[in-house]
Amino acid sequence: ALPHHAATGLYTARPAEGTSLPEHEGWFFYLQRICNHCTYPACLAACPRQAIYKRPEDGVVLIDQGRCRGYQECVRGCPYKKVYFNPSTGTSEKCVACYPKMEQGMVSQCFATCIGKIRLQGWISPPGQAREDNPIDYLVHIRKLALPYMPQLGLEPNIYYIPPVHVPDAYLVQMFGPNAPRAVEQYRNAKDDPTLRALLALFTSTDKIISRFQVQNGVAIALDEGGHELVRVPEREPLFLRPQVDQLYQIRRQNST
Repeated sequence: ALPHHAATGLYTARPAEGTSLPEHEGWFFYLQRICNHCTYPACLAACPRQAIYKRPEDGVVLIDQGRCRGYQECVRGCPYKKVYFNPSTGTSEKCVACYPKMEQGMVSQCFATCIGKIRLQGWISPPGQAREDNPIDYLVHIRKLALPYMPQLGLEPNIYYIPPVHVPDAYLVQMFGPNAPRAVEQYRNAKDDPTLRALLALFTSTDKIISRFQVQNGVAIALDEGGHELVRVPEREPLFLRPQVDQLYQIRRQNST
């Protein structure tokens, strides 16, 4: 342990001779963050020019470049730090959620190009009107598996995260609220939950916005707002095992999966 000063309650920066620094459990995760397009945007409230507005049709928060004068109150007001000042234009800018694509029923570009297939875009209902066949409602309202980032700020962010499973609970609660440990437990048990497992398989499976989903005979089916099928994927990813030795070519494979 480090030497402790009773008078100040502080530890010395350098350990005394013969002692060692405390050891901590190592962990790391990457948290992808875009603008949360909050229900109650702090950037909007902070703007003295009323240059920031929230589109009523989809909730996307935008900055009117014609009204913005670059006061940067939005930059200071956003606790998520997702607004930035562009010195070339002299105005503030932010993520626009690729709203022209959304107007065509397409997902935003960062969702479409995610090679890790960890993103799902859709429309969320009020808690009292949640539908089990709506994938976002199912994850957020029904299963409470996907959680908002820093909910204690009271801005009601509209980007939700499934917490990482290898991070201490105390840290997850600070980031995602008191339901984080329960969400982690659910995710760990997803392999035994056919509906949840099927929905997770639909992540980044299509460039269209998924409004509804179904699970039939081990297959996850994504539907658009009109009920038309977009894509279907197996509930479980197929695994093909090949012999380590190829008898035809008499060679040994380095990868047998």
